[in-house]
Amino acid sequence: MMKRYVLSAMLMVTCFMVNSQGKTNKPKLSVQSWTFHKYSLLETIDKADSLGIKYLEVYPGQKVGGEIPGVFSYSLDKDARDKLTQYLNYRKMKVVALGVIDKEYYNKNNLENFFEFAAYMKIPFIIAEPEWQDLDEFNRLAAKYKIKVALHCHPKPSSHYWHPDSTVKAIKNRANLGAWPDIGHWARNGVQIETALEKLKGRIMGMHLKDIAAFDNLAAEDTILGKGICKIADVIKQMKAQNFKGVYSIEYEVNPDNNMDAMKENVSYYNSQVK
Repeated sequence: MMKRYVLSAMLMVTCFMVNSQGKTNKPKLSVQSWTFHKYSLLETIDKADSLGIKYLEVYPGQKVGGEIPGVFSYSLDKDARDKLTQYLNYRKMKVVALGVIDKEYYNKNNLENFFEFAAYMKIPFIIAEPEWQDLDEFNRLAAKYKIKVALHCHPKPSSHYWHPDSTVKAIKNRANLGAWPDIGHWARNGVQIETALEKLKGRIMGMHLKDIAAFDNLAAEDTILGKGICKIADVIKQMKAQNFKGVYSIEYEVNPDNNMDAMKENVSYYNSQVK
């Protein structure tokens, strides 16, 4: 009897350790819904699910689709929000990030609406490219709504954060801000990815996992992960060494009308590197 009790207790502890490690030590794989911007969010959910991806980073403005009117943003009414939440739960999917929110989307009058929407939808991250003068307000709202803000980097010269030094400066002494870089854009901007990741060590909440065809070339196209110049395998190793537990969000912008075969290759490559 005692042996059976001990064995049961050991099994429970082992299961707890495995489950705890699975929850805390494994980064999430997401897809940035811009990859499927030619489709609705409901169609994007279906596509991501068929790829084995259960997490989504959704850009503001994507048409929800189906019988739910409107676009994915604070403009959705309560009924639409609740219906979308029900569908996500049914498909066992989760939106982990809203973005990228930049000056094209937000202003001083509507900024808090994005945070309220993210809180209602239980989205833990807002990805943004704030104007310099708005950083403190983003930091304040992040604390108020208990939502982290992660700074993104589009290509120069449109983004304030195209170089990691700008991101380091922006998040200094702002505890609720971190980084969510696009490593493909870094490479397009002529930024060495390995060095940039080291500069932001400990503050990286997620990233757009992307590979491109040429370094220091703003016109360089996306490629399948592992076939470009971003050294994806080395990036994943470096982030593992940093004990990264955030989100890898695949964004692939080539052939948006018919990119599922390419996305299958991207997911397969990612899985091969994280095993």
